[in-house]
Amino acid sequence: MRYQTELIEQITPENVTEKINEKIAEMEQESCFLVTMSFWGTDRAVLVFKKGLKGSLL
Repeated sequence: MRYQTELIEQITPENVTEKINEKIAEMEQESCFLVTMSFWGTDRAVLVFKKGLKGSLL
C-alpha cells in the first residue's frame, strides 16, 4: 500500500474546483485515488492519494 501527498498552491475561490479536479484526474491515471484533503490557509490544499483499486481495503 502506498500513499502519496500532493500540494496544490495558488488556489483561489475561482479556480479551486478546477485545480483539485485536474490533480484528481491526473492521479487516477496512475491508479491513485483520493483518500482525504485539507486546506492550508487560503491559497494551498494538500491532497492524499492511495495507490490501488478504488474502494479496495488493500
